[in-house]
Amino acid sequence: MSMWQASVIAGLLALGGMVALACAMDRHYPQWSGQDEIPLPLCVLLRGGGLLLLASVWVPCVLGWGASVSTVAAIGFWSLGALLTAGGMSWSPPWTVRAGATAALLGAAGVLLAWL
Repeated sequence: MSMWQASVIAGLLALGGMVALACAMDRHYPQWSGQDEIPLPLCVLLRGGGLLLLASVWVPCVLGWGASVSTVAAIGFWSLGALLTAGGMSWSPPWTVRAGATAALLGAAGVLLAWL
């Protein structure tokens, strides 16, 4: 896997994971859903999915840069995902949730294709 492919996949996974974690928060859930309170099963699902997506950022980083640089690259992509999520949630929460879901699906597909 080339470095630019690893960068795109890691960025997509980081964005999807950060958006999932933001959607699981009591503060942001009403902004995009219109409901007052987040159901507990959905909260657990969003938090677990977000953590899984953020952990999977390491896969393209290791494949693209190797073991020595992958941790620093993963932290950088987490920071980028957090910055884009914070900006997106303040600009348009429904759009950010759709973009995060799309990014998570594309990033997961990219990881699966990279392993084949």
